[in-house]
Amino acid sequence: MKIPAQDVIDKAKQVIYGNLKTGYSNWAKMEYKYICPSRHHYSHQWFWDSCFHAIVLSHFDPELAKNELRNLTKMQREDGFIPHVIFWDPPLLSLHGAALESKFSLFPKTTELIQPPLLAEAVNAIYQKDKDRYFLVEMLPKLTDYYSWLADNRDPDRDGLLSIIAPYESGMDQSPSYDEVCDIRSKTKLGVAIGCRKVTLRHMLHNYDLKKIFAEDYFNVEDVFVNSIYIKNLKVLVRLLESFGEEKQAKKFSLIAKKAQDNLIAKCFDEKTNFFFDTYSKEEKNTTAKTIKGLMPLILGIDEKIAKNLVTKHLSNKDEFDLPYPVPTVAADDPDFRARPTMIFGEPLIWRGPTWISTNWYLVNGLREHGFGQQAEKIVEASVGLVRQQGFREFFDPISGKGFGAEDFSWSTLVVDMIQN
Repeated sequence: MKIPAQDVIDKAKQVIYGNLKTGYSNWAKMEYKYICPSRHHYSHQWFWDSCFHAIVLSHFDPELAKNELRNLTKMQREDGFIPHVIFWDPPLLSLHGAALESKFSLFPKTTELIQPPLLAEAVNAIYQKDKDRYFLVEMLPKLTDYYSWLADNRDPDRDGLLSIIAPYESGMDQSPSYDEVCDIRSKTKLGVAIGCRKVTLRHMLHNYDLKKIFAEDYFNVEDVFVNSIYIKNLKVLVRLLESFGEEKQAKKFSLIAKKAQDNLIAKCFDEKTNFFFDTYSKEEKNTTAKTIKGLMPLILGIDEKIAKNLVTKHLSNKDEFDLPYPVPTVAADDPDFRARPTMIFGEPLIWRGPTWISTNWYLVNGLREHGFGQQAEKIVEASVGLVRQQGFREFFDPISGKGFGAEDFSWSTLVVDMIQN
């Protein structure tokens, strides 16, 4: 069903173009041009935000979409690593935890963290629109280097699943799924904020040496959300490589994807609750918070019985995720669910209940792939309704629909992709 929403699409274009930043970076000695998440609150270039922006732009400005990824990969290191934030114009004082997310510097240039690895999806979205094989030839080596770095450096137990080393790497900064990992006993605003930041402080003191970080095992999480996106993107990469006859590389990443998906189900799926939970530490404990992460394997070609149970027992459960403005990032019956963000030092604690357009976008794609069209369109209609009523806010109250966080938030324009696909 196509939702008549030209007004939403037109406004989305205004938001995207309004958040375009251009300039010259003195430290990088090059010009930059990218879409920032929010001009007044998140002015730097974030990894997964840029991928989302490119996906949206592929619908109406494929050249700017290509630029978004080219600008992002300018900071790809020789070993393949791409940082989760690039500070093209470094702040005088570090903001958004940059001082702790980078090797020690008063003027950090990039962070040492990753974010959900959806770069292959973004490249593919552009390629599917304009079939520019020259762009694909340009990006494929960057993709293979990047996903090879992830496989080589972020899988310490060699089970195919990535380990993240900080809450911020999933993009779900203060999700209650990390409370157990960080040993956050005080669920106060201050307790949660300090608990998460202690992790990156230890990383900085270790100079972001991954061997030391994994050896000490204080934050080693096989995150269901991150790994679902990783596996999805490995499969996309395989198809792109095959289209160029790169069979050897395609086979390599196909084997990694299969191993990762098999272990995601074996280690993270709980048969009693029919839900997925993160694992953490060398002891491979499972977290217990019921968050939106547990639904994310829907984006993969998982067993239809598992997919059906995720939808019928959880996504469509009014006590959990089927709220008036779905989909909340924490189940309503979880003790840590908060429909609205709590504030600390002027910043909200995020991902502890409110609805986000980015996770809705992933679920819509997964539901459509598994044949749950009615459930997918319900989320699309709700997402369009939210941005039409409240604007392109960062996140929304899943009960009242009220918008919170940054205004004119670029990735909330993902409703364009929901509508037009």
